[in-house]
Amino acid sequence: MSTDLIAIAVAEIKELAVIEPKQASKRFEIIANTMSDEQLGEVIEQIDIVTLTQMNSQHDLSFPSIISELMTPEKIRDIVCQQPLYWEEKIKNNAEELKQHTFDFLTYLIRTQDNEEKQAEILECIAEDPAGLFYLSIPFIEIYRGEILEYENYWEDKLYEDEEHLEEAESFTERQLAEDAHNIGYDDPKSLLALIRQLTPGVESAIKALIRNERSGWEGIISKFATELVMQAKEKNQVEDEFAEVDDMFSFLD
Repeated sequence: MSTDLIAIAVAEIKELAVIEPKQASKRFEIIANTMSDEQLGEVIEQIDIVTLTQMNSQHDLSFPSIISELMTPEKIRDIVCQQPLYWEEKIKNNAEELKQHTFDFLTYLIRTQDNEEKQAEILECIAEDPAGLFYLSIPFIEIYRGEILEYENYWEDKLYEDEEHLEEAESFTERQLAEDAHNIGYDDPKSLLALIRQLTPGVESAIKALIRNERSGWEGIISKFATELVMQAKEKNQVEDEFAEVDDMFSFLD
């Protein structure tokens, strides 16, 4: 009976997602009231990554989501890497919009988790994928690179003072105390970066190294990273489609 309910829920959500992903997300929230976390986890596992990406992208990012809480770090990584294919043109072609959008989406996926262990697992899992590291870096490019200022005969790298504030925040044992003391709210990228530094220093180092390896201004870096993300997402989809075709060829053996 439980298996039948899961299959029905998966079919209903997939059908709704084809018409309106936001309605599919709302339907999942309603179904969540009638199933255990284990059953909901099974539902999520049976929903394809494209549908999950659309549902999470259409969710109101200012509110927590049951689906984001129950997804595995691997699912979240795949969604992050897939999401650039669904960026609107106004986001994709505007550095400020893209910085804000990626920050909001990462905050939604990471901050909604109920424990720091899973938050750390998600961050490490995303960073292990080259596309995921590009995505993780976008909200912090302006912090680490600032502007490249042209003087008479040379270029000078101007770094913002935000890093000093983050170093101060790290001196406190409780992250929340640090954020309150320095008036860093959850809506500030410095807050998410402070969380990454505390939970996964290696991920923060990888982000910093990736960004500081670039020599253009922050807007140019964002544009380059965005292009790379879209290209890698398309390549992954192409590979997955090829595997699906092979599976279909041999489906008669099942």
